[in-house]
Amino acid sequence: MRARLVVLTGTLALALWAAGCDDDGEGPGPTPMEDSGVPSDPDGGRIREDGGRGGSGSDFACNVARQEGCDAGQSCHFADLEDGGTGSRCFAAECDVVRQDCTEGQRCTYVGQGEAMRRGCVEPGTAAEGAPCTLAPNDAGLAYDTCGQGLFCKDEPVDGGAGFFCRRLCHATPQCGDAGECNTVLRLEGTVELPLVCGPPSRQCDPFGADCTAPLSCYPSTSGPVCAGSGTRREGEACDFSNQCAPGSACVNTGSGLTCRPLCRPGGTPACATGTCRALDGNPGVGACVP
Repeated sequence: MRARLVVLTGTLALALWAAGCDDDGEGPGPTPMEDSGVPSDPDGGRIREDGGRGGSGSDFACNVARQEGCDAGQSCHFADLEDGGTGSRCFAAECDVVRQDCTEGQRCTYVGQGEAMRRGCVEPGTAAEGAPCTLAPNDAGLAYDTCGQGLFCKDEPVDGGAGFFCRRLCHATPQCGDAGECNTVLRLEGTVELPLVCGPPSRQCDPFGADCTAPLSCYPSTSGPVCAGSGTRREGEACDFSNQCAPGSACVNTGSGLTCRPLCRPGGTPACATGTCRALDGNPGVGACVP
């Protein structure tokens, strides 16, 4: 059961609620906006684009960060889709790795059995957050790591090689506390679920500058602008994440679905060629042009 890191930077599907502002940037306006986050991978790639989808698309069937859109007994996770893309789906399982809803004395983690991987309740390990960890196969043919409750054993580069360390499982950054941001996706053999763990804070940048090295560009996120893989969707096209949009724009909800909108400075330059510049919460001096 080897975890492979597939996402290092960006804020994954965290809702960015934007307080509307008037044209001079002073005071609230009538239209709150939501920016849906910026997922990216270590090579600067991006979630598969299929620009033919309408609305917010069907690839993302539920909200991972807010755990919304699923029935009772299910939880929302990013997932590998049958068409080769990436989205989110509702999954039923014995337990939730973030809520840790097993009976007392057990923990919820990913358990390997043969070629399959599932979420299940097992005895907690003894390795603390940040401590080295290993797999611990048992006589029943199950394999799971030696980490404590709420943690998962993840591979990381160490002195030119690789080591395994316990990192906190999460659905959203507030669950990480001092452990960083919920910005790292793990790909586990035997399951299409892509669980999240806490990772180092994403690199900050200026969305109106040239701080990011190609193929990365600067996009708004709930933790401020960060470098992420560049998208190509144009103004008005449907989107799920900000970095599906072309550089200089973001994925926002103006009340009629998520679409790509140009970035602007409320009360400054660059201004909007059309529409109104409304501020993006958590991104000082950054706004998006809305009709």
